[in-house]
This record gives sequence, structure tokens and C-alpha cells, in this order.
Amino acid sequence: MIMDLHIHERSNSLDSKIDLDQIIREAKDKGLDGICITDHDALGLRAKQDDLMKKYDFFIIIGVEIYTLDGDLLCFGIDEMPKKRLSAQDTLDFVHKRGGVCIAAHPYRKNNRGLNDRLYTIKGLDAIEVMNGRTDFVNNQKALEVAKALKITMTGGSDTHQSGEVGTYVTRFDQAIRSERDFLDALRKGQCRYDYIKETRTA
Repeated sequence: MIMDLHIHERSNSLDSKIDLDQIIREAKDKGLDGICITDHDALGLRAKQDDLMKKYDFFIIIGVEIYTLDGDLLCFGIDEMPKKRLSAQDTLDFVHKRGGVCIAAHPYRKNNRGLNDRLYTIKGLDAIEVMNGRTDFVNNQKALEVAKALKITMTGGSDTHQSGEVGTYVTRFDQAIRSERDFLDALRKGQCRYDYIKETRTA
């Protein structure tokens, strides 16, 4: 099963220029089996997750990209946000206490939004995004090297903000994902890996 785990939709991410209809069309055209909407510090579509899956006949997870005091985390499986901006470790603990999972987003991107070498000290990360569609290849490679060294699950995501970006990088799961529980369990167990879609492969 192939999913893009990092997509921003314009209703809740002000820097995005793509709506959900277009995201779904592009995902289906690329042969994806599912997507994750991870808007900036917003769970606006979370309450509609099941209804959206029925409407589009497509597997959709609504997560969130949380800007912690140390950098961005992709968080899944939660229905509420921290009441204030926390450290990455405290954010991760907040998510885990609520049954969710956390992925370090574009950790070595040069915009002060990645965790960088804090990856070595944060405890309990579920995965590291090693291939991000809006991050330079050399910085993706750095994330890949660190994830391998730390033996942490490696994921890929497009970081879509506009048309044409969906599916640039993806995550391939070892088995079918039929529910959010399946999705969270697979990430916790490392039953997935980053991958490319052939039509958009750039590296």
C-alpha cells in the first residue's frame, strides 16, 4: 500500500494553494492508495475524516504538522492540540499519551523548521521523514543517514503545497491499511519504508 504522508490543504494551511478535490485527483492519478493531510498546527479536517473517506472512496488520514520549539513533527492519531507550543520531546510525549505517533519532518531542511541533530537526543520518535519533496536532496540524504544510524523507521512524503506535487515521495506499507489503527500500528512497528513513484522519481 502506497501513501503520501505529508500534504497541506489550503482550507487550514494558509501557505497551500491546493484543495482536497485536486489532492485526491492527483493521488489517484499517481496510483496512490491513500494520503495524509498534515496542515500546519491545525486539525481542522480531523472531525470529517470518516466522512471524507466515504465521499472520495479513498483512504485519508487527518494528522497535523506541529511546529514545536525545536522543529516540526508530523503527528497522527490525536484529536486535540497542545494548548501551547512545547519542546519536541514534550510534544511527542503529549501525542503518545493520546495514542498517536510522531514523525520528524524534514529534519535537516535549512529553514530552522527541522529537528536537526536533536534527532540523537529525542526519545521515542516513531519515524523520520528521510525523503521530503520540498527539501534539497543532500539534506534528505543527511536525514536518511541519521535514521539508518539510529535504526528508526524511514518515511517519505511530498510536503505538497500546490498542484503537481502530490506523490513526489511516498511511504510504502508492507500490508494493506484499512483503518487508522492499522496505520498507526504499522508506523509503530516499522512496517513501512520510504519510496518513489516512478513517474516523478528525481533521485
